[in-house]
Amino acid sequence: MGEIDTHSLDEAVRPTPVERVRQRLAGWHQRAADAEKNRKLSQATFDELFSDGLLELVSPRRKPWDAPGWPTLMEASRLAATACASTAWMISLVGGHAAIAGRLSHACQHRLYQDDRPQLFASASVGPHSRLSADSDGIRVNGTWRFSSGIEQATWLLLNGPVTDHSGTPGTERMLLVVSTRDVEILDTWDTCGMAATGSHDVLLQDVLVPAEQVFRLEDIFAHRTSESSGDYLYSVPIVPFITTSILGPVLGCAEGAYAAYVESLRQQKVPALAPAKERLAHSAAQLSAASTLYTTLVTLLHESGQARRSLSMDELLRLKRDRAYVARLCLQVIQRLVEHAGASSMTRDNTLHRHWRDLQAMVAHRDLHWDSAMQAFADFAVDAPVCSQPLNTP
Repeated sequence: MGEIDTHSLDEAVRPTPVERVRQRLAGWHQRAADAEKNRKLSQATFDELFSDGLLELVSPRRKPWDAPGWPTLMEASRLAATACASTAWMISLVGGHAAIAGRLSHACQHRLYQDDRPQLFASASVGPHSRLSADSDGIRVNGTWRFSSGIEQATWLLLNGPVTDHSGTPGTERMLLVVSTRDVEILDTWDTCGMAATGSHDVLLQDVLVPAEQVFRLEDIFAHRTSESSGDYLYSVPIVPFITTSILGPVLGCAEGAYAAYVESLRQQKVPALAPAKERLAHSAAQLSAASTLYTTLVTLLHESGQARRSLSMDELLRLKRDRAYVARLCLQVIQRLVEHAGASSMTRDNTLHRHWRDLQAMVAHRDLHWDSAMQAFADFAVDAPVCSQPLNTP
């Protein structure tokens, strides 16, 4: 008798990431209001995210037989957002940073994962007083860096910016740095009306020396990498389209959660809903269906291009940005219509519909969903580009 393949057995009985999310939804929904009030997710939620592997869906250290990849990250975060958008943000945006770790040098990856414990990578944006300066042993980091989601649980912080010379003049290229969160001071600055539970605080770094082994040219990390073609496609194809589209999972799921909350509120009413309320419900349902279909098209486009190990064309990139913004706009209109007619009495902090509304407004304000720039860029290309035989809606 041959040996039993325990990996196959494990794979057969192990819940998929989406199934794990589905099992957690009730608990995440119950904790959502307190998480918003406390401006961070509970430790219980983070324990579940770590134990279920939901923060490592695109990690270079995930097991070969448990390698769901980017589409599953999108679906897991979409489903999670129906209960709590901030939890979904941890899965897609913060957990998605692990794909960047998978593009770093093998020596750096060994350093990051040397204790075999789950690692979480936060990021932060350049602020007016952020500064990177050259040092003989690496790069020194100073100043305040902004909007670091998940920083309270993160083990590493990803920063990027130009390096200044001794005269204080910034260089022309940007560098990516991997910084231990032991060297980071978290500033209690996150106090927002939406996505409050992401705990996206600013961070302060004071004369932190990042060794050269943890410093990379940003362009080298984000660009096409043919040498990594044998691994997960996220480690080889240009990664920016995937990173910037990851926000759509929480956006769509948030709108779906708001719609479900509104339907439930109508069901709980002692008096049957009037015809106008039903019309608004149907209108929002139609828009939500359209948003979901377009969302699926975008996820499929990226997944198939990744599998083929090819970069998106300029036409595809511009249509991706256009349609990404349009999905967000549809989701915004879905909830806006329901909120406007839910009545003033529903405008309470613990109202699920309004929590989703606050969260969605914060997400669609993100630069990767900016309506004007996406539409302007596509329109410029459509007018100036050579005539193409393909219809505008071709994936």
